[in-house]
Amino acid sequence: PTEYMASESASFAGAAWQVYTVTPSFTLSAGYGEKIVYLKVKNAYGESETVSDSITLSELPAVTAFQINNGATGAYSRTVTLNNAATGSPSEYMASEYADFSDAVWQTYTVAPTFTLSAGDGGKTVYFKVRNGHGDSAAVSDGITLRELPVVTVFRINGGTAKTANRAVTLNNTATGSLTEYMASESEHFAVAAWQAYPDAPIYSLTGGYG
Repeated sequence: PTEYMASESASFAGAAWQVYTVTPSFTLSAGYGEKIVYLKVKNAYGESETVSDSITLSELPAVTAFQINNGATGAYSRTVTLNNAATGSPSEYMASEYADFSDAVWQTYTVAPTFTLSAGDGGKTVYFKVRNGHGDSAAVSDGITLRELPVVTVFRINGGTAKTANRAVTLNNTATGSLTEYMASESEHFAVAAWQAYPDAPIYSLTGGYG
């Protein structure tokens, strides 16, 4: 044979003769499911009979957009939103700060899941991929700079005891955000208070009087 013709139409509507090769490429029509391709060849004496074969085209998912906090350059909380868009009807997603996803597990897919960045200020990269019943998408990534604002998560005077006979008390606390200083006062406006180097359990002197 010198030429071939291929089509998903048994009548070869819209198809043209092309130079013959034993492994030509062919672009299937849009949409997923079973596809039938018809093929015939010809030489100087005429055309062959038509043959056909079928194949099922399954759609792998693809992440078409991915941004942390809608593309913000900085974050002030370790909890961020992974805004994304994907094709292929994904059922699950995986996110990690490791390119090999070694610490991640598959979770139910959503277009805006939350993700907790690792501790420590600075640049963070998050990798993201999705999957459906046919397989995984390629991984994508985005970066953001964490500038974590501090949060006091626990605060107790003298470990939470109700009474004290000593005006010098311990301000037991835990906090996030790579703290450098603290301020304590019996005034909700922190009148006259000053920033001091942060320890985990500073000593504070209560004002005179009882109650």
